[in-house]
Amino acid sequence: MSNAQSVWHLDGGRAMTLAGGAEARHLAVARGRVWLTLSGTATEPAEDKWLEAGEALALAPGQTAVLEGWPAADFELLVPPTSAPSSRGFLGRRFFGG
Repeated sequence: MSNAQSVWHLDGGRAMTLAGGAEARHLAVARGRVWLTLSGTATEPAEDKWLEAGEALALAPGQTAVLEGWPAADFELLVPPTSAPSSRGFLGRRFFGG
């Protein structure tokens, strides 16, 4: 997958809800400006935030975000590699003794 295929586009005037995931995620704005409403967590209240191109934030496990582009925006939503399930095939056994 190229970087272009991992970027989501959000038209101005349209909102998108990112449902809470089981794992922490990383949201980064590639172009434009995003208005986010973040659900609260066990330790933090719900809040609104603005992110400009080049800015990012971490979403806690289970945290929901509603995004709106102002006027439009491109963003990435990534799951850290440490959160991905491990599949130790041939290479895992060969290099890591599994």
